[in-house]
Amino acid sequence: MRRQVIVSGLVLMLVTGCATIKESRINPLNWFGKSEPVTVLNDGTAVTVLPSLAPRKGYPNFVDTRPLAPVISDVTVVRSASGAIITATATLPTLGYFDAELVRVASDRADVAAYEFRLRPPTSNAPTGTAAQRQITAAKSLSNEEIAGIRTIVVKGAAGARQIRR
Repeated sequence: MRRQVIVSGLVLMLVTGCATIKESRINPLNWFGKSEPVTVLNDGTAVTVLPSLAPRKGYPNFVDTRPLAPVISDVTVVRSASGAIITATATLPTLGYFDAELVRVASDRADVAAYEFRLRPPTSNAPTGTAAQRQITAAKSLSNEEIAGIRTIVVKGAAGARQIRR
């Protein structure tokens, strides 16, 4: 009985101590003040803009330094509930490639979606492995709106490209 009273008293003191932390600088919810609107005139109309956390000089332009996949061996498109999934497979010279991604690039025609198969090469000497081990696959999901006017999908690699039409 005595132990229960002591434990209950300690818990009660701990809970009452939480009320003082509510207004202290220890509480992460108090680290920033409330947001304040900023009014900007745009073409004679007032626009309310909240302050941004973006850098004042803007973000640097992103340049993808990953090389293109050497050989694109297969491209497939599978319908999904939300649109389509593009899957591309590349055959590589050695093992160890990583960070594969299909990157959308500009196309000359509106009905063509062009992608580059980009990936990072191994950082050190890698074993050759079997042909099946040297394949890597990347996929990209497209919504129904994105594929509405698309008739041809082209995936580009370093040694050529593959396309699929509907």
